[in-house]
Amino acid sequence: MPAARPAAAPREMSYLRIVAQGFVPATTAPDAVEAVRRLLAVQGQQVSAVAHALVVRAEDAGGPDVDAAFETGRLVRSWPMRGTAHITTAADHHWLRVALMHRTDAWTRSSEQRLGIDDSVLARAADTALGLVAERGPVTRAALVSAWVDAGLIPATEAAGSLATGAGRRRHLIVRLHREGVLAQGPRRGNEHLVVDARSLPGAQTGPGGTGGGARGTGGHRAALAEIARRYATSHGPVSAADLARWTTLPVRECLQALEDAVEVTTAAGYQVDLATARVPLARATVRGGLRGAVDVLGAQGVVGRQGRASQDSSSSVAPSDRARVRYLRADLPELLASSRRAAGRTLFLPSFDELHVGYKDRLCLTDAAGEALICPASNGMFRPLLVDRGRLVAVRPVSEGLLWLGGQAPSARLEHDVERVVGHVQRRLAQV
Repeated sequence: MPAARPAAAPREMSYLRIVAQGFVPATTAPDAVEAVRRLLAVQGQQVSAVAHALVVRAEDAGGPDVDAAFETGRLVRSWPMRGTAHITTAADHHWLRVALMHRTDAWTRSSEQRLGIDDSVLARAADTALGLVAERGPVTRAALVSAWVDAGLIPATEAAGSLATGAGRRRHLIVRLHREGVLAQGPRRGNEHLVVDARSLPGAQTGPGGTGGGARGTGGHRAALAEIARRYATSHGPVSAADLARWTTLPVRECLQALEDAVEVTTAAGYQVDLATARVPLARATVRGGLRGAVDVLGAQGVVGRQGRASQDSSSSVAPSDRARVRYLRADLPELLASSRRAAGRTLFLPSFDELHVGYKDRLCLTDAAGEALICPASNGMFRPLLVDRGRLVAVRPVSEGLLWLGGQAPSARLEHDVERVVGHVQRRLAQV
């Protein structure tokens, strides 16, 4: 018997996510650094897509403003979670990395056993890298690898190739020293971010985990995970525990606990609400009704239907059997959508690997299997830039192929015009001087 097709998620959930992610005037960030801080981490696998992801979420920011944030050290690129590069603020980098570093322990052990890397090799690699940066300032990966070759740490045959396709010690040492907090990436030159010394960034103990840095096994670990969940639900909601697990690689059970902790913290008496920094209470919701369905917000916020209005729902508790259906979101999101519905439905031009797509396990509110195939046709991890209209994927825009419509052709002249307009607008912002 063929596997059952997954049920469509309400388009309304996509509208809510668009508002939460900062694509409407009510939630847009004042600058690129604040946009990243609200999201906590932004996928940065494709360097050329980073500025695009930030300018569409930041009021009046342009490509040069994003470059300046990296140049001055306010933003960094590294591997603070998962095996994928992410952008974080300097303030969030170390505590986030420390809170999730245990999730790569298995990779570290197996890779280092296979590659013959031990603590002495790591120490020599770190000393060589830090010495090079101290002498020259931010350096390219090629210069770093060359220094490791000269030090006899990796064979010259492994020095060639890109970080994404190379094998052996070269890639492992780069990622591992970023994961250990020795190195990070800062100023951009061409299509890469230069390697910098990460030790000067705010320490993990300055984060929500306190003196222990939030590492697993310390007293602050649970608080650090709750802050990750809070920031994720606020900026990505509505989200499930499975979505957070996909985003962080934490087990679903831990993600559910972290999200519940975040709700408890943000709804406690005395919680300091600050709308300017998206520091707001969280709420729970459930989803029903397929693509034309609704998001039922539990408690005072009520039900968000197709018109974005909230109606009363007296139940704020969820039975254990229903926990898989629970979504978490900022409690004021229904009202924000109600006042921003027209803006939320406008045409968006988003980069490859945008958080509106890759930031979730369940993406059915944004697109279906046909849309996923258009975004990533070879299933090889290479994603195309997106065009979204009225909460749904309508096209992709690969650089080498031009616009490709879902279904083969534009559904209307209005949409063709709006796509052309928004693409031109984003391109002008990226090229601002």
